[in-house]
Parts: sequence; structure tokens; C-alpha cells
Amino acid sequence: MSDDEAPRLHGYGVRFDPDVQRYRVRNEMTGEWLRQTTGELASFTFFSDAYSAWKVFEVHPRPGEQVR
Repeated sequence: MSDDEAPRLHGYGVRFDPDVQRYRVRNEMTGEWLRQTTGELASFTFFSDAYSAWKVFEVHPRPGEQVR
């Protein structure tokens, strides 16, 4: 998925892809999409799973988080 396709997805970091009814994960710092080992875009059925993957994929302090 190229960056010009990104606006059709809603959200920040974790985005819902209405075409496949799945969540996608994007590193907003680099613009990179989380991919499976096969190179295909990773997709998640549940938001909580996608959010957990995003927290590992995009590592930086978020608003309100304390730096350890």
C-alpha cells in the first residue's frame, strides 16, 4: 500500500481498512506499514491486537506517557 492510499484509512497508527474489514498498522514516524514475513501487509481482526502490535512497531513516547 503506497502513501497515496493512506488517506482512505481512518485513524492514527492503527487504521481500519474498509476494503478488507481489517485493521492495519503504520509507523507514523517513518511511514512504514507493518508487514508479515511474506511481505504482505499485516492485518488484524481486533483493534486491541492491532494496537498492541503498533505499540511495539512504533516506539516513541506518546502524549501523556512518561519516558522511563
